Amino acid sequence: MVEFRVLGPVEVYSDDEPVHVGGVKQRSILALLIANRGQVVSADRVVDEVYGEDAAAGARRSVQSIVSMLRRDLGDVIVGGGEGYRFEAPRDMVDGYRFEDLVAAGIDVLGDNPSRASSLFSDALDLWRGDPYGDVDGRGVFQTEGARLTELRFTALEARIEADLACGRHRQLVAELEALVTGFPLRERLWAALMLALYRVGRQADALAAFQRARTVLG
Repeated sequence: MVEFRVLGPVEVYSDDEPVHVGGVKQRSILALLIANRGQVVSADRVVDEVYGEDAAAGARRSVQSIVSMLRRDLGDVIVGGGEGYRFEAPRDMVDGYRFEDLVAAGIDVLGDNPSRASSLFSDALDLWRGDPYGDVDGRGVFQTEGARLTELRFTALEARIEADLACGRHRQLVAELEALVTGFPLRERLWAALMLALYRVGRQADALAAFQRARTVLG
């Protein structure tokens, strides 16, 4: 099975073996198509997004050549469509889309089955290897998509903590939450979770101290 990984450096694996897809321009074009899965991306847009101001007169031909090589190496997951190209791999072949689906499934069961939700959120978070689309070129699409996925990662993390609290795992969470509020002090839900975990393990004074710290940081 072929797997496309974008939750970190862009990588392709086939049966758990890495597939070489070329240099940064090749990976950038593949990543752009993956980020727009199911939509036709025009050759002009590929040139604009990936080459930008560095686009030479032959950039469009270069794109055609790169896409031909990608199709040769990766098969029919990339197809021609009108004036451009379309990435058509199933969602479960791309870690970014698999992550989104796991988060959505976790949110669906969070209220009724927090243990199952925690497992789904954990599976989603385990897919991350670094900054999404972390080693490709683009004029803005990857920054925007990376920011969206990173915010969803925080949503998954905070929801997993909520599920663990609902399962009574307060003591196990305290150290993790202390580290998280230190690393991400503006995440209000993390402060709230820390205060609740401390209170429920009988550390009321520490919970009050956390409240005072949060009020200072958050204003």
